[in-house]
Amino acid sequence: MKLISTILQDEADIIKEEIFKDQNEWFWPVDKKHEIFEQARMKFINRNLNYFNFPSMVAQTIEGNDFNPNLPKTLEFCDGITRELTNETGPFGRMCVWKMSPGKQILPHKDAYQYHFCIRRNIFVISDNKEDKLKININSEPVLFDKGTLFQFSPATELHEFINNSDDDFYFLGFDFWMPAQLVFEQERLNFNKVINDPNRLAGFGGPNTLYKFISKH
Repeated sequence: MKLISTILQDEADIIKEEIFKDQNEWFWPVDKKHEIFEQARMKFINRNLNYFNFPSMVAQTIEGNDFNPNLPKTLEFCDGITRELTNETGPFGRMCVWKMSPGKQILPHKDAYQYHFCIRRNIFVISDNKEDKLKININSEPVLFDKGTLFQFSPATELHEFINNSDDDFYFLGFDFWMPAQLVFEQERLNFNKVINDPNRLAGFGGPNTLYKFISKH
């Protein structure tokens, strides 16, 4: 885990206001195989990309993003301030807004799909944590944070967990940058024309064991 900044409170307030104004519905990440994410809800800055389909995720870096037009300030933060502070040059991967209701948590886990070994994840805390009732643990160690904290970690190799013991919803961003060297390697070995021109890729929605580009319409 790498701490980037703890002083971005104004940016957190701007993003939170923008999220509240966005009328798109929240996605419920239910999975029959586990209950890791079921206590949380998600919105997407560049749609609900199917990270289970690794060739599709790599192709996405060539195709470009379909950004949520209701979240321009959120995108500006990710693409501007965050890149300036981290010196990241890789394209975006998944870009998510997370909401956890009071008393809920994202269970301890690692995201060990092929995609996750090729990215760095950024977490930006939008909610106030002055009473320390919001918890983030990386490798079973607590992260010290408040509203406006930005940090990076590896979701593939570092155990992570998020807990809301407060009386309010807990909001944070989780967005990924591709690591350039890994991305170039994957781009060179994959057949992009086959992936991009597959008509079935955009014919529906789905996650594991599907070839769809998006997990949901969100």
